[in-house]
Amino acid sequence: MFSLYLMVISMTKGYSEQTAGAKLCIDLATDWGLDCITGINSKNILMMDFGAADGGTAIEFWSKLIKKVKISNPEAYVSLIGNDLFSNDNKTLINNISVHSNSYQNYSSFLCGGSFYDQLVPSEFLDFGFSATAMHWLNKKVDSLHNHTHVLASDNKEAFEDFQKQALLDWNQILFMRSKELKVGGKLLTVNLSRDSHNRYLGNNGGKTLNVHDQIHNIWHELLEEGLITSEEYKKGTIQNFYKSPEEFLSPLNNKNSESYKNGLRLIEERTVYVDCPYKKEWEKNNNLDEFASGLMETIRSWSRHSFIAALSDISSRKENPVDILFERLKKRIKSDPNNWSLDYVEHHLMMEKV
Repeated sequence: MFSLYLMVISMTKGYSEQTAGAKLCIDLATDWGLDCITGINSKNILMMDFGAADGGTAIEFWSKLIKKVKISNPEAYVSLIGNDLFSNDNKTLINNISVHSNSYQNYSSFLCGGSFYDQLVPSEFLDFGFSATAMHWLNKKVDSLHNHTHVLASDNKEAFEDFQKQALLDWNQILFMRSKELKVGGKLLTVNLSRDSHNRYLGNNGGKTLNVHDQIHNIWHELLEEGLITSEEYKKGTIQNFYKSPEEFLSPLNNKNSESYKNGLRLIEERTVYVDCPYKKEWEKNNNLDEFASGLMETIRSWSRHSFIAALSDISSRKENPVDILFERLKKRIKSDPNNWSLDYVEHHLMMEKV
C-alpha cells in the first residue's frame, strides 16, 4: 500500500477563496470534462474528484457536467465522490459537492477520505475520474535539496534528479490506481501544474516578473541569518512537489510495460494551458495595492505554508512563528514592487480512457 508520508498536506480553511487561479485552470478544462461524459448511458453514473481540497473551485465545473448528463440521460442516477486526505477540510468539501442536489433529482454526493496514491473505490467502478492541481505533491519526502526551498528554482542537479525520479514513481502509481478504478470505457481527466519546454512553471514566467520561489527562498534564508530558524530547519524548508513536463506526464501512457498501460489506460489527448495571474489582472483594473499584495500572498501561503511548518522542530517556545514572519515579509515585498510580481500558471491537461 502506498500512502502519503508524515508531512500532512492539508489545504487551509477558505482554500477556494485563496486560489482564484486554480478555479480558472479548472474552468479551462470544462470542455474536455464535457467530452469525457458524452455518451455515458448507464443507469447509475459514478464520478469522482481526486484531491478536491474544499471542493469550491470545481462547483461550476461539476454543475455543467451533471447538467449535461441529466439532459442526455434524464433517468440516470448520478453520484459524485469527493476525495482528499483525512486532514483536509472535509466538512466544507462534502457541503460543496452536495450543492448539486438542490438542482437535480437522483443525485447523491459521497466523501472518500484517503490518499489518491491508493486504490480508493472498487475496481471497474467509475465512469469518470477528475483531478485538478493536486497530483504534483510527492508521496515520499526527498531530502537532497539543501540550498533552496524549491527544486525547480535551484541549481542542484542531483536534487532535481531525485525529485524527478520520485515524481515519476508517484505518477505511475497514481495512474495505475486510476486504471483499476475505471470501468472499461471510463474516462480520466487530469489538470496538473506543469513546466513547459522553456522551463516556465507556477512561480516562474520566464523572467517577465520575479521568480516567486527565489523570493520565498531568499526570505527563508534571511530568517536563518537572523537566527530565527536553525540551519537544520533551513535545510528542511523544502516544498515537496515537482511540476512535471508534458513528456513526463505522457511517459506511463507511452510505455507498454507500465502497469497502467497493461491495465488498459490509454491517452486520448493532451495540451498545455497558460493562465495569467488573476490577482495581477485585478490589480491592473482597480489599482488596489493592499488587495493585490494580500491576495497574492494568501494564495502562495495556501499551498506552501505546510512545508515550512513541517520544517520547524519546535514553535511553542518561540515568541514569534518564523513561518508567519516569512509570509508577512513576502506580502511587504509584493507591496513594495507590485509590477515585478505575478503568479502565472502552466497547466497540463491530460484526457485518458480505460480500454
